[in-house]
Amino acid sequence: MTSSITRRDLLKLGLATGLSPALRWLPDPRSFTFAFFSDTHLGLEGRNLEACRSLVVEMAERVRPTLAINGGDVTDYGWAGEYDGYDRVLAGIGFPVHHVPGNHDVRWAPRGLQIFRERVGAPFRSFDHAGVHFVLLDSTVPLSHYGHYETAQLRWLQADLRRVGRATPVMLFTHHWVGRAPVMVDNQDALFRAIEPYNVKLVFNGHGHSDLLWEWNGLASTMNKGLYQGSYQRVDVDALAGEVRLSRRTTEQPEPRLIATVPVAAARDKRPVYPVGLNIGAAAARAAAAVPAPVVPQLERRWERRLTGGVMSHLLLADGTLYVSAMDGSVNALRAADGTPRWKAQTEGYCHSSPVLAEGRIIVGSADGQVYAFRARDGRRLWARRTGGPVYASAAVARGVAAIASGDGTVYGLNLSDGAVRWTFALPPSPSAFAQSPAGTDGERFFIGAWDKHVYALDAETGALAWRQPGTERSFAYSPAIGGPAVGGGTVYIPANGNVLHAFDAATGATRWTYTSPGDKVGYSSPALVDGRIYIGCLGERGEVRCIDAADGREVWVAATGSTIYDSSPAVADGLVSIGSVDGSLWVIAADDGRIVARHRLPTGHLLSSPAAGDGSVYAGSYSDVVVGVTLPPRTIGRA
Repeated sequence: MTSSITRRDLLKLGLATGLSPALRWLPDPRSFTFAFFSDTHLGLEGRNLEACRSLVVEMAERVRPTLAINGGDVTDYGWAGEYDGYDRVLAGIGFPVHHVPGNHDVRWAPRGLQIFRERVGAPFRSFDHAGVHFVLLDSTVPLSHYGHYETAQLRWLQADLRRVGRATPVMLFTHHWVGRAPVMVDNQDALFRAIEPYNVKLVFNGHGHSDLLWEWNGLASTMNKGLYQGSYQRVDVDALAGEVRLSRRTTEQPEPRLIATVPVAAARDKRPVYPVGLNIGAAAARAAAAVPAPVVPQLERRWERRLTGGVMSHLLLADGTLYVSAMDGSVNALRAADGTPRWKAQTEGYCHSSPVLAEGRIIVGSADGQVYAFRARDGRRLWARRTGGPVYASAAVARGVAAIASGDGTVYGLNLSDGAVRWTFALPPSPSAFAQSPAGTDGERFFIGAWDKHVYALDAETGALAWRQPGTERSFAYSPAIGGPAVGGGTVYIPANGNVLHAFDAATGATRWTYTSPGDKVGYSSPALVDGRIYIGCLGERGEVRCIDAADGREVWVAATGSTIYDSSPAVADGLVSIGSVDGSLWVIAADDGRIVARHRLPTGHLLSSPAAGDGSVYAGSYSDVVVGVTLPPRTIGRA
């Protein structure tokens, strides 16, 4: 009778240590190789296709991975034609590729995460291979380049890791980097608390287009340049040796070079090992802003209310009630006096769209593709109207019609009473034919800025095109498509992302004047029109807020907070201008002369939303999931 000896038999006999080099040729089902690459940035007309294809073929021939992970920014703009090109990059390579979304995959995508999910998979998920647990996270913030993990995702992560236990080796993937300066993910500390009890081996990051290696509280963390820039990583999980070996391929070093060895065991005293002379550490912090944050009094917080999701929308204050839509799809009504919840309604997707009040109805869009009407007094859903794409935009109401744009490239005119479609207006076909900004109205026309570089005026009754004006002569990325219009005195004031504030005649579309900022750029923040003045936030590290004469576009004053403002828009009341900056600061500025009067810091979380103000108070919400009511300082002498 013939007998054979197995690897297990050898281990039982105590021979594994002495014979392991000779046994390397024996297959071990627990050992495998995977690849990590990121930032493929597939564009239209084949941009980056050949460069990415050649590296993927090289991986297949030289690395022969069991699987690969793409760390995000799969595409440039999330357009269908770009995913078609990416399909050609991966055609016939012989190993599966898993994906996490990047900001480029959602920021300019008409269909956002919907098309990502359809073409390459769920935005966040986990799977197991050969005893290793892979966790793919979604760090994207809609319409933004910043990173954040929604509370619901962190709860999912905690449950997922509890399921696999503390001994299982875990590989973690996120597009926006964590654990190095400058901070890109506002709640990275919450992520670390969630993963700290578990056996996380490596954290793979994208977004930064740099070949970097650093430690995050003892966790080895790594980043590549984009795949089209010549970088990817090879990861060998060697069960017999009990280690994970991380190697990097670059244009300068085409043969993958070992950069870290990490023990598979969960023991806390077993740290990553790096080759001698390899530079390890966090990148240097970004240089301080040219204008330091002013030292001003802190505002008194009257109340704080925690919601079930982060806030990115414009808050709405009306009749003693604060209405807030959130990124968990909820619409919340809070008593303005003390933050007590009055009601909460739910949509089926996140709400970047801001609530609008008309005739006792709250109108809001959702990423689930629907427009909703809730009864303002109790939150009862009155109607919902489905569109062909996610609804990031916010509505305007005139003549019984709620006008709102969808990611399907159509503006919908809906009956305010029952949600019936009264009219539709389709933007001229193009990959950038969609809108996601707030609409404006003068009571006769609706005004909408779109990503196809144009501003549209539509008849409120019929939806017919009244006029169409270009907002930029540059590429679509500089469209009048983020900041919404302010309307008054027969003029439409709307910013374009290329640093131009337009003043158009509301009836004809004729240009009355244009304004270009000499410092931080206008374009993301929506202007507020109060008493013949325009107040607007500017994008840049100086954190500038500007006041412009509405009649002629002459700059009246500029206030520099020293703290980056993204697309938060000013709320003007009681002679004061309130606006948020990304670091969670709420600033209060005198409307008459631009003096910075006070500041309030919200809990940790990006502040990208727009506050509401009135009756001696200002209200703000952020990605901290928190909304606050703050008492404004005593009214100063001013115009507003």
